[in-house]
Amino acid sequence: MTKRLGWVCRCAVSAVMALVALGTIAQAKTFRWSNDGDPTTMDPHARSDGFVTSFDMNMYEPLLRRDRDLKLEPALATEWSDVDPSTWRFKLRQGVKFHDGTPFTADDVIFSWQRAVAPGSDVSALISMVKEVKKVDDYTIDLITDGPIPILPNYLVNIAIMSRAWCEAHNTVRAAAHEDQENYATRNENGTGPFMLKDRQPAVRTMSSRTQIGGARRTGRSTLTRSSSRASRTRRPGPPPSYRASSTWSTTCPRKTSSGSVIRRG
Repeated sequence: MTKRLGWVCRCAVSAVMALVALGTIAQAKTFRWSNDGDPTTMDPHARSDGFVTSFDMNMYEPLLRRDRDLKLEPALATEWSDVDPSTWRFKLRQGVKFHDGTPFTADDVIFSWQRAVAPGSDVSALISMVKEVKKVDDYTIDLITDGPIPILPNYLVNIAIMSRAWCEAHNTVRAAAHEDQENYATRNENGTGPFMLKDRQPAVRTMSSRTQIGGARRTGRSTLTRSSSRASRTRRPGPPPSYRASSTWSTTCPRKTSSGSVIRRG
Protein backbone atom coordinates (compact mmCIF):
# COMPACT_ATOMS: atom_id res chain seq x y z
CA MET A 1 0.00 0.00 0.00
CA THR A 2 2.84 2.40 0.88
CA LYS A 3 4.50 1.84 -2.49
CA ARG A 4 1.20 2.40 -4.29
CA LEU A 5 0.57 5.67 -2.43
CA GLY A 6 4.10 6.78 -3.21
CA TRP A 7 3.54 6.06 -6.91
CA VAL A 8 0.26 8.03 -6.84
CA CYS A 9 2.04 10.99 -5.20
CA ARG A 10 4.80 10.93 -7.81
CA CYS A 11 2.26 10.84 -10.63
CA ALA A 12 0.23 13.71 -9.12
CA VAL A 13 3.20 16.05 -8.63
CA SER A 14 4.66 15.15 -12.02
CA ALA A 15 1.32 15.86 -13.68
CA VAL A 16 1.12 19.29 -12.03
CA MET A 17 4.62 20.30 -13.08
CA ALA A 18 4.04 18.91 -16.56
CA LEU A 19 1.03 21.17 -16.94
CA VAL A 20 3.16 24.11 -15.81
CA ALA A 21 6.01 23.22 -18.15
CA LEU A 22 4.08 22.34 -21.28
CA GLY A 23 2.10 25.53 -21.72
CA THR A 24 2.09 26.86 -25.28
CA ILE A 25 0.11 30.09 -25.04
CA ALA A 26 1.39 33.50 -24.05
CA GLN A 27 -1.41 34.31 -21.58
CA ALA A 28 -0.60 33.22 -18.01
CA LYS A 29 -2.75 30.43 -16.62
CA THR A 30 -3.05 29.15 -13.06
CA PHE A 31 -3.48 25.51 -12.06
CA ARG A 32 -4.45 24.82 -8.42
CA TRP A 33 -4.20 21.58 -6.49
CA SER A 34 -3.78 20.45 -2.88
CA ASN A 35 -1.86 17.91 -0.84
CA ASP A 36 -2.16 16.80 2.79
CA GLY A 37 1.46 17.58 3.64
CA ASP A 38 4.45 19.82 3.07
CA PRO A 39 7.61 18.67 1.27
CA THR A 40 9.67 18.30 4.43
CA THR A 41 13.06 18.97 2.85
CA MET A 42 14.65 20.29 -0.31
CA ASP A 43 17.50 17.78 0.10
CA PRO A 44 16.81 15.03 -2.47
CA HIS A 45 18.76 12.41 -0.50
CA ALA A 46 17.18 13.08 2.88
CA ARG A 47 13.74 11.49 2.35
CA SER A 48 12.63 8.39 0.51
CA ASP A 49 9.09 9.69 0.19
CA GLY A 50 6.96 9.81 -2.94
CA PHE A 51 5.73 13.40 -2.57
CA VAL A 52 9.05 14.84 -1.39
CA THR A 53 11.01 13.08 -4.13
CA SER A 54 8.58 14.21 -6.82
CA PHE A 55 8.69 17.81 -5.61
CA ASP A 56 12.48 17.95 -5.31
CA MET A 57 12.97 16.32 -8.72
CA ASN A 58 11.55 19.42 -10.35
CA MET A 59 14.71 21.22 -9.22
CA TYR A 60 17.11 18.30 -9.50
CA GLU A 61 17.53 15.62 -12.16
CA PRO A 62 18.58 11.95 -12.09
CA LEU A 63 20.64 10.12 -14.70
CA LEU A 64 17.47 8.55 -16.09
CA ARG A 65 13.79 9.39 -15.78
CA ARG A 66 10.46 8.02 -16.95
CA ASP A 67 8.38 9.41 -19.79
CA ARG A 68 4.59 9.71 -19.80
CA ASP A 69 4.34 6.00 -20.63
CA LEU A 70 6.61 5.20 -17.64
CA LYS A 71 9.39 4.03 -19.93
CA LEU A 72 12.99 4.95 -19.14
CA GLU A 73 14.41 7.88 -21.06
CA PRO A 74 17.65 9.92 -20.89
CA ALA A 75 18.03 12.74 -18.40
CA LEU A 76 21.57 13.59 -17.29
CA ALA A 77 22.76 10.41 -18.99
CA THR A 78 22.30 10.22 -22.75
CA GLU A 79 22.91 6.49 -23.15
CA TRP A 80 23.61 3.43 -21.04
CA SER A 81 24.59 -0.20 -21.55
CA ASP A 82 25.84 -3.22 -19.61
CA VAL A 83 29.43 -3.80 -20.68
CA ASP A 84 29.68 -6.96 -18.60
CA PRO A 85 27.39 -8.76 -16.07
CA SER A 86 28.41 -6.48 -13.18
CA THR A 87 29.20 -3.20 -14.97
CA TRP A 88 26.81 -0.57 -16.34
CA ARG A 89 28.31 2.24 -18.42
CA PHE A 90 26.63 5.65 -18.67
CA LYS A 91 27.44 8.43 -21.12
CA LEU A 92 26.71 11.79 -19.52
CA ARG A 93 25.10 14.79 -21.15
CA GLN A 94 27.61 17.50 -22.00
CA GLY A 95 27.09 21.25 -21.70
CA VAL A 96 24.87 20.98 -18.62
CA LYS A 97 25.19 23.52 -15.80
CA PHE A 98 23.80 23.60 -12.30
CA HIS A 99 21.64 26.56 -11.34
CA ASP A 100 24.67 28.40 -9.97
CA GLY A 101 26.48 28.03 -13.29
CA THR A 102 28.82 25.21 -12.24
CA PRO A 103 29.41 22.66 -15.06
CA PHE A 104 28.06 19.14 -14.58
CA THR A 105 30.65 16.33 -14.92
CA ALA A 106 31.31 12.75 -13.87
CA ASP A 107 32.74 14.02 -10.57
CA ASP A 108 29.25 15.17 -9.56
CA VAL A 109 27.79 11.72 -10.27
CA ILE A 110 30.47 10.00 -8.20
CA PHE A 111 29.95 12.48 -5.36
CA SER A 112 26.16 12.07 -5.51
CA TRP A 113 26.48 8.28 -5.25
CA GLN A 114 28.82 8.62 -2.27
CA ARG A 115 26.40 11.04 -0.61
CA ALA A 116 23.35 8.89 -1.34
CA VAL A 117 24.84 5.81 0.37
CA ALA A 118 26.45 7.68 3.29
CA PRO A 119 24.95 7.91 6.81
CA GLY A 120 22.12 10.45 6.86
CA SER A 121 20.77 9.43 3.46
CA ASP A 122 17.30 7.91 3.26
CA VAL A 123 17.72 6.63 -0.32
CA SER A 124 20.70 4.33 0.20
CA ALA A 125 18.58 1.17 -0.15
CA LEU A 126 17.77 2.13 -3.76
CA ILE A 127 21.40 1.81 -4.84
CA SER A 128 22.81 -0.52 -2.20
CA MET A 129 23.73 -3.00 -4.93
CA VAL A 130 26.22 -0.53 -6.44
CA LYS A 131 29.59 -1.08 -4.80
CA GLU A 132 31.63 1.43 -6.80
CA VAL A 133 31.31 4.24 -9.35
CA LYS A 134 34.33 4.62 -11.62
CA LYS A 135 35.18 7.63 -13.75
CA VAL A 136 36.14 6.67 -17.29
CA ASP A 137 36.41 10.28 -18.43
CA ASP A 138 34.67 13.59 -17.63
CA TYR A 139 31.46 12.41 -19.30
CA THR A 140 31.53 8.63 -18.87
CA ILE A 141 31.08 6.57 -15.71
CA ASP A 142 30.87 2.88 -14.83
CA LEU A 143 28.58 1.60 -12.09
CA ILE A 144 30.05 -1.58 -10.63
CA THR A 145 27.46 -3.82 -8.98
CA ASP A 146 27.74 -6.70 -6.56
CA GLY A 147 26.83 -9.30 -9.18
CA PRO A 148 24.45 -9.04 -12.17
CA ILE A 149 21.69 -6.41 -11.65
CA PRO A 150 19.79 -6.26 -14.97
CA ILE A 151 17.17 -3.83 -13.59
CA LEU A 152 19.62 -1.33 -12.08
CA PRO A 153 18.55 1.56 -14.40
CA ASN A 154 15.06 1.40 -12.89
CA TYR A 155 16.41 2.40 -9.48
CA LEU A 156 18.32 5.41 -10.74
CA VAL A 157 15.23 7.51 -11.52
CA ASN A 158 14.95 8.46 -7.84
CA ILE A 159 18.62 9.34 -7.25
CA ALA A 160 19.18 13.05 -7.79
CA ILE A 161 22.54 14.37 -8.96
CA MET A 162 23.96 17.17 -6.82
CA SER A 163 26.85 19.55 -7.36
CA ARG A 164 29.97 18.42 -5.54
CA ALA A 165 31.39 21.94 -5.46
CA TRP A 166 28.17 23.42 -4.07
CA CYS A 167 27.79 20.79 -1.35
CA GLU A 168 31.40 21.14 -0.28
CA ALA A 169 31.18 24.94 -0.24
CA HIS A 170 28.12 24.84 2.02
CA ASN A 171 29.24 21.98 4.28
CA THR A 172 26.41 19.71 3.16
CA VAL A 173 28.30 16.66 1.88
CA ARG A 174 25.98 14.47 3.99
CA ALA A 175 22.19 14.49 3.99
CA ALA A 176 20.28 15.44 7.16
CA ALA A 177 17.63 12.73 7.36
CA HIS A 178 16.27 13.42 10.85
CA GLU A 179 13.49 15.98 11.25
CA ASP A 180 15.34 17.79 14.03
CA GLN A 181 18.47 18.17 11.90
CA GLU A 182 19.14 20.53 9.02
CA ASN A 183 21.94 21.50 6.70
CA TYR A 184 22.19 24.01 3.88
CA ALA A 185 20.48 21.69 1.39
CA THR A 186 17.41 21.37 3.63
CA ARG A 187 16.17 24.83 2.64
CA ASN A 188 18.24 25.54 -0.49
CA GLU A 189 18.88 23.81 -3.81
CA ASN A 190 21.29 23.77 -6.71
CA GLY A 191 20.14 21.29 -9.31
CA THR A 192 19.88 21.12 -13.10
CA GLY A 193 16.09 20.77 -13.27
CA PRO A 194 13.53 23.10 -14.88
CA PHE A 195 12.59 24.85 -11.61
CA MET A 196 14.65 26.93 -9.18
CA LEU A 197 13.77 27.43 -5.52
CA LYS A 198 12.92 31.05 -4.75
CA ASP A 199 11.43 30.96 -1.25
CA ARG A 200 11.35 28.21 1.36
CA GLN A 201 9.41 28.63 4.62
CA PRO A 202 8.80 25.13 6.02
CA ALA A 203 5.12 24.34 6.67
CA VAL A 204 4.20 27.84 5.43
CA ARG A 205 5.21 28.46 1.82
CA THR A 206 7.51 27.05 -0.82
CA MET A 207 7.94 28.96 -4.09
CA SER A 208 9.84 27.94 -7.19
CA SER A 209 10.19 29.47 -10.64
CA ARG A 210 11.06 28.26 -14.12
CA THR A 211 14.67 28.36 -15.21
CA GLN A 212 15.55 30.28 -18.36
CA ILE A 213 16.80 27.92 -21.07
CA GLY A 214 18.56 29.49 -24.05
CA GLY A 215 17.17 32.68 -25.52
CA ALA A 216 13.51 31.71 -25.57
CA ARG A 217 10.97 33.53 -23.45
CA ARG A 218 9.61 31.26 -20.75
CA THR A 219 8.17 32.28 -17.40
CA GLY A 220 6.40 30.42 -14.68
CA ARG A 221 6.19 29.80 -10.97
CA SER A 222 4.82 27.24 -8.55
CA THR A 223 3.76 28.07 -4.99
CA LEU A 224 2.81 25.64 -2.22
CA THR A 225 1.15 27.29 0.79
CA ARG A 226 -0.50 26.03 3.97
CA SER A 227 -4.28 26.18 3.93
CA SER A 228 -6.51 26.50 7.00
CA SER A 229 -9.73 25.81 5.10
CA ARG A 230 -11.84 23.07 6.70
CA ALA A 231 -13.09 21.99 3.31
CA SER A 232 -9.56 21.14 2.23
CA ARG A 233 -8.80 18.97 5.26
CA THR A 234 -9.15 15.23 5.56
CA ARG A 235 -12.38 14.32 7.31
CA ARG A 236 -11.08 12.36 10.29
CA PRO A 237 -10.26 13.07 13.95
CA GLY A 238 -7.29 15.37 14.36
CA PRO A 239 -6.92 16.30 10.67
CA PRO A 240 -3.56 17.62 9.54
CA PRO A 241 -3.41 20.91 7.68
CA SER A 242 -3.55 20.69 3.93
CA TYR A 243 -1.26 22.49 1.52
CA ARG A 244 -2.65 24.28 -1.49
CA ALA A 245 -0.50 24.75 -4.55
CA SER A 246 -0.91 27.15 -7.44
CA SER A 247 1.16 27.02 -10.59
CA THR A 248 1.15 29.94 -13.01
CA TRP A 249 2.95 29.81 -16.32
CA SER A 250 3.37 31.62 -19.59
CA THR A 251 5.48 30.23 -22.41
CA THR A 252 5.68 30.15 -26.18
CA CYS A 253 8.22 27.34 -26.59
CA PRO A 254 8.62 23.63 -25.85
CA ARG A 255 9.85 23.04 -22.31
CA LYS A 256 13.48 22.02 -21.90
CA THR A 257 15.42 21.05 -18.82
CA SER A 258 18.84 22.48 -18.01
CA SER A 259 20.27 19.29 -19.47
CA GLY A 260 18.77 20.28 -22.84
CA SER A 261 16.30 17.44 -23.30
CA VAL A 262 12.81 18.37 -24.54
CA ILE A 263 9.61 17.21 -22.87
CA ARG A 264 7.47 15.87 -25.72
CA ARG A 265 3.90 16.90 -26.19
CA GLY A 266 1.17 14.36 -26.84
